[in-house]
Amino acid sequence: MKTDDIRRPYDEQIATIGQALAHPIRVQLLRLLSREEMCGCEIAPYFDLDQSGISRHLNALRRAGLVSARRDGVRIYWRLSSPNVARLLHLLEEISQKGKGS
Repeated sequence: MKTDDIRRPYDEQIATIGQALAHPIRVQLLRLLSREEMCGCEIAPYFDLDQSGISRHLNALRRAGLVSARRDGVRIYWRLSSPNVARLLHLLEEISQKGKGS
């Protein structure tokens, strides 16, 4: 097998997504945002973190391309960047559940 058979131009981005998903709070943020777009001020009460901690996690998810943000006045609203993010989260949950049973 040649290395060209396994290398893809988007491998770095996939690794970045994996790193972004490596923290439970970020996974929980994705689950929360899969319900609806939310302002950062609406997100904070769900977590035992201050606003700056939430922002750091959201920005890590944004750098990975999993969420996007829009500004409305002084508020920033966050949403999943694509419906595929919710599908990815669902698939990872299924894999995790099957892994517990093995």
